[in-house]
Parts: sequence; C-alpha cells; structure tokens
Amino acid sequence: MSNPLIQLWLYNDWANNLLIEKMKQDAERIPAGCLRLLSHIMNAQLIWLYRLNGEKPPVGVWDEHTLLTCEQYHQLASLGFTEKVYADECKIMETVNYTNTKSEQFQNSFGDILLHVFNHGTYHRAQIAVEMRRNGLDPINTDYISFVRT
Repeated sequence: MSNPLIQLWLYNDWANNLLIEKMKQDAERIPAGCLRLLSHIMNAQLIWLYRLNGEKPPVGVWDEHTLLTCEQYHQLASLGFTEKVYADECKIMETVNYTNTKSEQFQNSFGDILLHVFNHGTYHRAQIAVEMRRNGLDPINTDYISFVRT
C-alpha cells in the first residue's frame, strides 16, 4: 500500500465516481435526499480544498445542485485534491489556519483535514445507500475493500 493518505484519496475519488455513475443510471428514480447528500459531499470537498488553498469557497455547506453540477464539482475537487495529496505529502503535520462557515477560527494539521474530508464522504455515501435501499433501489458497494480488490 502506498502512503495511507494517497490511498484514502484514491478510494474517496473512486467511490464518488462510482456513486455518481450509479445515480446517473437511475436518475429518474433517485430520491431527492440522495442528491441533497451528494451535493453536500461535493460542497464539503470544495470548501476544504479552497480552505487549504487559502481561498474563499464558491459553495455553501448545504447548497443543492443538479447531478451534472455535482459531477463537475467532483471533477474539480478531484483534480485539486490529487495535486494536494501528491504534492504536499511532506506537509502532513503542518498546521493549517482556517475559518469555518460560522466565521470561527481553527487550526488543524493538513493530514487531519484530509482524513476528515475522506471520512466525511464515506459517512454520507452510507446515508445515500440507506436512502436508496429505503426507496427500492439497489445501492452500489463503495466499501474500501471493494476498491482495493479492483
């Protein structure tokens, strides 16, 4: 296994892409709550990426988007995090100063922020799976072990 943060980023990217493709296949049947949660995942990724770059995020935490916009935001975040994870490996313990959505100031390590972003996506993808099943759809398997088996 490579650097664990790189591996988790690759997993997060893979799982998001899989979920987006599944939602595109079942677009007419996807419950609104699933799209709301996917929007939230994409928003959070962008917000953290922009914070790491010292920039103002272009989205709010719970902004809702179309599936196409979610896909575009994922592609944008994917490129940005790929650059961050690979280029900034040596910065894992560096402290990042940022302001949250409530205008509160915080400091966390670069590595902890990345772990949070990846864990956050996993949490909400599980909620989407539950919502899909509740609405008669078969959710996709985005377990980490499925990723490493590919």
